Amino acid sequence: MPVHDYIPVLPDDMPYEQEIDLDSGNYLFTFQWNETDRVFTVDVSDLEGNLIRGGEVLVLNQPLWRNINVDGLPLETITPLDESGNETELDPGNLGDTIQLCIDDIPDGED
Repeated sequence: MPVHDYIPVLPDDMPYEQEIDLDSGNYLFTFQWNETDRVFTVDVSDLEGNLIRGGEVLVLNQPLWRNINVDGLPLETITPLDESGNETELDPGNLGDTIQLCIDDIPDGED
């Protein structure tokens, strides 16, 4: 079974910012955990810190920025996935462990 490339996420370090190098460009991703709503969010900015899209909620098996058309967003499809298919929800105990922020870079027909 093919394994996707992924963006490492460190729930214990949240909130934090990291530079992400994708084929479509370099970005700053800022990861947060909202304890009240019990959701992870990510802001994406350019390398100068100009916000492109903020507060995107990470949802298991749902691509980030789905149905969002904003100039400057990464072109890659990035999705929180458990490639084993065992997890049913995203939480601080499994993000970065069994659930990864996967980059859809596997050619069609191979996954």
